[in-house]
Amino acid sequence: MELTAEEKICPICGEPNNCQHGQEKCWCQEVVVPKDLIDMLPEDKKGKVCICKSCIEKHNNR
Repeated sequence: MELTAEEKICPICGEPNNCQHGQEKCWCQEVVVPKDLIDMLPEDKKGKVCICKSCIEKHNNR
């Protein structure tokens, strides 16, 4: 199943999230996203749009 244009964009920074969900194995299936980072997302994005690796790494390194 092809991702929508909105699903391909990180809801935090607005850059491409490089998600390949629904195709072959994706990086997003192997990373733990901190709950407090998920809590920053608007309700309509939670569980539907991937946060990019860069935003996850920046959050974890702060």
